[in-house]
Amino acid sequence: MTAQIINRLTPHRYYPANRIGRDYFVGDLHGKYALLRQALQKINFDFDNDRLFSVGDLIDRGEEPFQCLLLAQENWFIPVLGNHEQFLIECEDNDINKKIGWYLNGGEWWEYLHPQERHLAKKIIEEKFSLTLTVETLAGKVGVIHAQYPLANWPLKESSLNRNTLYELLWSRDCLSSDKVRSVAGIDFIVSGHTPLTKPLLKGRQLFIDTGCGHRPSAMGPSPHLTICEFKKEHVDVYALTEQQVEFSKIQL
Repeated sequence: MTAQIINRLTPHRYYPANRIGRDYFVGDLHGKYALLRQALQKINFDFDNDRLFSVGDLIDRGEEPFQCLLLAQENWFIPVLGNHEQFLIECEDNDINKKIGWYLNGGEWWEYLHPQERHLAKKIIEEKFSLTLTVETLAGKVGVIHAQYPLANWPLKESSLNRNTLYELLWSRDCLSSDKVRSVAGIDFIVSGHTPLTKPLLKGRQLFIDTGCGHRPSAMGPSPHLTICEFKKEHVDVYALTEQQVEFSKIQL
């Protein structure tokens, strides 16, 4: 099924600068549709002119995963594939171990979908998601991936896509655990999610913005929340959002 992802999904999409609105980047949603709608209201998101770029993992864990997946049908919402969307695509394998692994990570909602909804879910992923994307911002070219980028040059080309590359894009956490800072030619910054953190982290030129949305509070993540950010010329505006409040901070570039 990995071959299906490689053959059917778009490796890369490019988005020029938004001249009529603002561009935001959002961390892993994990089914928290209502929270996202509240968050967008709090930051005065303009649905006609603004755009929201997603690092993937729209589904699983939260209360409304299917509604989050439907967001990809909106012109203002542009996602890349996450490893949880990979779970969904690969459920066609009829591999019981894969299904158990997915359901243990929040995928049990799939059992309650009508066959037509399942078909639509797969269609949306194949047509609306890409593996990487580039957005022109005030800070330069910002790349979006789910986990980490394994190549020395941006953008991702179809000829460079294989099983190992796909694993790195969707699953790997090496760049967070390593002391080394990777350099990627052809891109100014990269935004990713995948690894829940207590707050966004800029490591070298990669900004990690998964702050545990959809997860239960734990010792590792006592205050899970949704992060939305916007690149300015010399800093990133960061919004930490829960149902109760929004906290604003900046990260210097």
